[in-house]
Amino acid sequence: KTAHSSWIRHYCTAKRNNLGVMPLSRERLPQILSLPYGLAGRAASFRGIYGSQVGRAALPRQKILLLGSMSDSAIREPLNSLGYAQLSDETASNELATEADQNKLNIVITCAGQSHPLLYGPNYLILRPYTSHMYRMCSKWLLVRSLRQAEEKMLQRGLIYSTGSGDIFSHEEFTPFTVSMADDNLESVLRNHPGTYLAKTVSGSMGNKIQLVRIRRDHVREDLLSFLTSSEFQDMPSDQVIMQRYIERPLVADKRKFDLQLGYFVFMHPGFVRFSSLPYDAASPDLAVHLTNQSVQAKQTRTFSQLKEVTTWFPDELNDYFNKRHRLQDRDWAKRELYPKIGALPGYVSAVFRYFLDDRDCPSNAFRILGVDFLIDDELRLYLLEFNAYPAWGCQTSVLAKLKPSLWREAVCLSSEVTIRFRSRLPVAEQHLVTRQDFGLVFSSEEPELARRNVAKLYK
Repeated sequence: KTAHSSWIRHYCTAKRNNLGVMPLSRERLPQILSLPYGLAGRAASFRGIYGSQVGRAALPRQKILLLGSMSDSAIREPLNSLGYAQLSDETASNELATEADQNKLNIVITCAGQSHPLLYGPNYLILRPYTSHMYRMCSKWLLVRSLRQAEEKMLQRGLIYSTGSGDIFSHEEFTPFTVSMADDNLESVLRNHPGTYLAKTVSGSMGNKIQLVRIRRDHVREDLLSFLTSSEFQDMPSDQVIMQRYIERPLVADKRKFDLQLGYFVFMHPGFVRFSSLPYDAASPDLAVHLTNQSVQAKQTRTFSQLKEVTTWFPDELNDYFNKRHRLQDRDWAKRELYPKIGALPGYVSAVFRYFLDDRDCPSNAFRILGVDFLIDDELRLYLLEFNAYPAWGCQTSVLAKLKPSLWREAVCLSSEVTIRFRSRLPVAEQHLVTRQDFGLVFSSEEPELARRNVAKLYK
């Protein structure tokens, strides 16, 4: 049974063209991201190997809502190229249930991403609806709390992960300090951890209601009351709000704060770099300075329509920027260290959350792409901020218009190949997958030591 997929997220065009690239080092590293996805060639290879195991695909006539404003050709085209006979009338699902060849893999894509009562079993692959299992990963508070609890059990059983130097590796290395507003000892906790926080809802807000809160050690109650009486959170249950330590000294590029959003579904996609549209200033009260997601930038910045092209970069543009500016000691730092670490962290979380990745409540094979957001501080420490069950699929910039459909094409092809190999009891590893281009495997139940090795290699 395939597990969920997750993936990772990344100035005017004229400025992008002027980024420049330094002369190549002796060791030429491959690009972090290679676009577009080579659908024709990879689909031909797929058909040559697995053609006899390809069945039908049931798709809705209506828009696939999960994709938002993105064209659903990103799903329909790869299914057609792989050789699936597409059924798209109102009786497609019933026809597939009664007439499909059960020796072949059949794919079900519904309009809203819900499951189908007749289409289940090992011969079906569905675009997975959101489940309660995912909530433990996609809730900002439950993610941290569950990691803490799991690590305590792993330590007791001698299963804890270690760094390359033998130190204990835990979520505290890569998650910002987080506390629930429902904590009975909230004042005491904040008194011991004063500073600047981001108040957020525990799950998917697209930047809505997020608020900067400054907590002083000797004025915790006063600062909390001031925040609560002026915020949109006062009418919400306290267990639905968290305080997450704000990274006040982020690594900046072009004087602006950025973060990274990747696509994840046990395979990780390099995604894209997201920028604020304004220069970074830690003291600024403007959320458009501090938050990088497109919805906040569009709401908070009057000139966003003119600036939007500068708010997303490809991963390799970030690498070239730091090479050209000589900002970092190591050349190609993003390629050599940043993105390998970005893969190691979701691999670690996947290993810890393995139970919740397995669709025990779903009798069919399933896949779903989650968004994963990362931030880097000025000491190059990498933080995993959150898993997003509903990443935005809008293509407001030229970077996003090229990247997101390509990501989906690969995800559809890769999920199909992985499912066929798994049900045929064939190994599932990167070197065996003819449809894999930019996604990288970060966790595998067949190779449980993969995540452990990556942590030890990348964290010294």
